[in-house]
Amino acid sequence: MDANVPKRGCATTLSDPKNATGSIPAVQVIYAWHDGGGNNYATHAQNIAKIVDRMDWSLDESTNYDQHINLSCRTGYDTSTYSGYAQALVVPEKIENGVIGGETPVDVISADLAAAGYDISNRRYIVFEDFNGTANAYYDPNNSNIGVATADGWASGTMLHELLHLGHPSYVDHSKVTETPDVLSYPDVMSNPYYDWLLDHNFNTYYDPSETTATFYTGNYPDTRLVNVATWPYFTTPTCCDVGYSNDLLTAQERTIEAQAPYGTPSGFTVSGGGWMQVTPPGPDSGTSARYYDGRRSLTMNVQSHANGFVSVTRKPAVTAGQRYKFFAWMTTSTSGNVRLRLSWYNSSNTLLSTTDSSLYGLTTSWAEYSVSALAPANATSVQLSVMSPSGQTFAYQLDALQLNHCNNGKTTDGCRLNG
Repeated sequence: MDANVPKRGCATTLSDPKNATGSIPAVQVIYAWHDGGGNNYATHAQNIAKIVDRMDWSLDESTNYDQHINLSCRTGYDTSTYSGYAQALVVPEKIENGVIGGETPVDVISADLAAAGYDISNRRYIVFEDFNGTANAYYDPNNSNIGVATADGWASGTMLHELLHLGHPSYVDHSKVTETPDVLSYPDVMSNPYYDWLLDHNFNTYYDPSETTATFYTGNYPDTRLVNVATWPYFTTPTCCDVGYSNDLLTAQERTIEAQAPYGTPSGFTVSGGGWMQVTPPGPDSGTSARYYDGRRSLTMNVQSHANGFVSVTRKPAVTAGQRYKFFAWMTTSTSGNVRLRLSWYNSSNTLLSTTDSSLYGLTTSWAEYSVSALAPANATSVQLSVMSPSGQTFAYQLDALQLNHCNNGKTTDGCRLNG
């Protein structure tokens, strides 16, 4: 089971995991069993620990920021060995009222944990069920301190997915944490069993460790709840800078205009030439930011025929001459139209040096990711990102999930991530 995934270790170690008063907020790992299948803790403890390590690795690998799960361990074990570490991390608990021959509901598990003393306000519990249960995230209304993430299918993606549902007092919605891949074959935020390391690989939603002050809508429009899971106290404080898979250079607002209400003017973007823009109104899948499952946020560029139309990220991110950069954007249209992606290179005096254009892309009614890649030319110190629609056209297209990838990840041939 992922033998090369390094163990994160224990963020806090207690003699009694049921007495965490004064301890840092942390995640407690529970192996749950009942009389239907017996106690197989010795068989499963190391495997569970490896799954948890994989969850932690997934969180850290999702961005170019170093961040981990705060894990709670217990004393009395030699953590220099993996067996000892696993026993310190994973605590067994019998579910007295488990359903023999049927599915054990999550509220039964929660009630048992509370009765056993696992009802501490600065703990969240991930429960590996060694019986017929369900994948779920649950705040027990009868035990206000209990927040549990459960799974009888032991996969790092499944368990991390459920844990992240607990990252907001009123839950992170399924519009933001998908259980299965969407039509574009990628999950939006964080994790699922099929792409369990791609935790928001575009860094374009409310999980954004680079900007802990940024918050984003967690529910469908007109829901007004805002959250940033990166600031959850059960995770370590984000620390710059790992070289992540994408190593993105844009801000949260520049990656997506999701933080603004429909119909408004997207901040952080500028339009010139033939066209005007707005935050896409809510509506059917074909005309909204459907990639993000919420039916509510993307930028709509209304192209006019009299001139080339440009929608640009207003800020010019810093670059280093001679290094490679790659600009990505997701686009769709309800009709048809042609666009190019453009990198405009500037020197330290903000003088335009040159431009790099992509091929001419014919947009379709399906969301697709487009990109352009180039080396920053001599004397370049910044770059502006634009989508250009050639003159002579009248149509509207949706723009979303922008990314400026500094191509130095050391993991792909050219140092850039691949198109989604």
